[in-house]
Amino acid sequence: MITNRHPQNLGLIIFIGLVFLAGCRSATTPVEFYTLAPLTSVSEADKIAGLGDNIAVGVGPLQIPKIIDRPQIVTRIGPNKINVDEFHRWAGSVYEDFLRAVTMNLAALLQSNLVVAFPWEEYVDPDYRVYLAVHQFDGRLGQYAQLDITWTITAREALEILFVRKSLIREPVQGDDYDAFIAAKSRILARLSRQIAQGIKAAHGGQ
Repeated sequence: MITNRHPQNLGLIIFIGLVFLAGCRSATTPVEFYTLAPLTSVSEADKIAGLGDNIAVGVGPLQIPKIIDRPQIVTRIGPNKINVDEFHRWAGSVYEDFLRAVTMNLAALLQSNLVVAFPWEEYVDPDYRVYLAVHQFDGRLGQYAQLDITWTITAREALEILFVRKSLIREPVQGDDYDAFIAAKSRILARLSRQIAQGIKAAHGGQ
């Protein structure tokens, strides 16, 4: 009896071809790296005055979900589905980028050189501490980026909670690529930083 093996061989050839093409793509597609950007300028209306030259602010600790605290940039496809892109990654870590951007933004908004990110040196004793708990920091590529966060301002040594707020910020993405998506995330952190700066001002005014 003659057995026709061509269908099996054809399937094997197709499988090998697909694996080869996937390997070629991963070998030839460059990985692109991104970072969150702090404010480049601050308007006079956004500047916070009256805190004093010796008021120190500590930013952090920061809690961030493991689902987004990874090298790859995460975008949302649907309510229960995300995309983790191997070819678009954070240059450092989203945790460090988030803290750095907010710290630099607050330093500019508060017009202070005494704004430090967690963990700070032992000799630093911030008058106010800003605790950040991120619940969601993603979005849809080409559509919007969003942040769901709870932030808390405490007095020195965290002995007194002065201000607690939950912020949900959504920013439209001005383009279809990852550059535009990350730029929208940076604008979100700028808006968050303005809210926190106003919270610090309110907390300081009540002292």
